[in-house]
Amino acid sequence: MSTTSHSIDPNAPDRDTPPAPEAAAIQAAPSRTGLWLLMILLGATFLGWYLYGKRAPVAPPAPLPPIVALPPLDRGANDAGAIANAANTANKSNAAKPAPSAKPVAAKPRATQARPIASRSPEPRYPAAALRRGEGGTVVLRVNVGADGVPDDIAVSRRSGSRDLDRAAMTAVRDWRFKPATRNGREVASVVEQPVEFRPLQ
Repeated sequence: MSTTSHSIDPNAPDRDTPPAPEAAAIQAAPSRTGLWLLMILLGATFLGWYLYGKRAPVAPPAPLPPIVALPPLDRGANDAGAIANAANTANKSNAAKPAPSAKPVAAKPRATQARPIASRSPEPRYPAAALRRGEGGTVVLRVNVGADGVPDDIAVSRRSGSRDLDRAAMTAVRDWRFKPATRNGREVASVVEQPVEFRPLQ
């Protein structure tokens, strides 16, 4: 076996080191890869933005139906008359038959809703700016009326379309007095929907 010794000459070119042009090409390759990755990312972003803009628009929610608050019907007198007429008719048709003992029908206690007292509910002031613009409409307020008839909390349930009119209605109703709601003959706190209408002068 022969052993050859290699002398290490510091000035001799190293065979393991690549030539300079190849080294520059290797160093340029990562920057080109980064450039291609950036181009792909920008293309994907643009495509996503384009497709997002092409999606179907979301339909707005359907408007709520208007709130209609009807006053309670006074049926006390009419119901008593109808019961008496029905009893008379039944007695005439069953005159030959023995009548079983009839128990008197107890009247159900009435329940009423809170209502504004006309003499203690002044008209709201028409805002000057809204009057100049000819704005009008109806504001529906949700009013929490205490057992003493004083409004505790007021919120707008349905807007009039004018912020000035909504504010004027809330300010006016704060000073109103209500006949409180009753349950079983006692005054109780309740919530009432109170419309306030504004009509500009023609």
